[in-house]
Amino acid sequence: MKDKKNYYLFLGDLKVDVSEEVYKGYWQETNRENYLKRLDKENRLGYFSEFVSDEVARSMEERLIDKAVDLEKLVEVKMQIEALNKALDKLSPEEREIIQALFFDEIPQRELAKTLNISQGAVFRRKEKTLEKLKVFLEDWDEK
Repeated sequence: MKDKKNYYLFLGDLKVDVSEEVYKGYWQETNRENYLKRLDKENRLGYFSEFVSDEVARSMEERLIDKAVDLEKLVEVKMQIEALNKALDKLSPEEREIIQALFFDEIPQRELAKTLNISQGAVFRRKEKTLEKLKVFLEDWDEK
């Protein structure tokens, strides 16, 4: 006979017996919160409470300014994205579909080939041809 497993959560110093569902739900939520906090740290996101704390000597403005952000670089990237979108607009619907599927939707070439009912080699050749076209469009933009 299988023994029933007991699940406990601690509230301060108090050990509370809970159901398996409550236990798993609690740890799922706790793990998610920890994951989000870790992401915030990795992406250097701060909590609003950090900005209004009396212990913080620097002003909110100083805290919000990211010294690592290069405004010139941001503008350049934005312009490149706009140029890429314009170049994508110049492609045929079939070419756009291939680029969308392979690079934005991250569909493998083999899977796309099945969907389009063509060989993987044909998908590869069309992708290469389309990328070459985009390269020419973007080189023209870069020269302006």
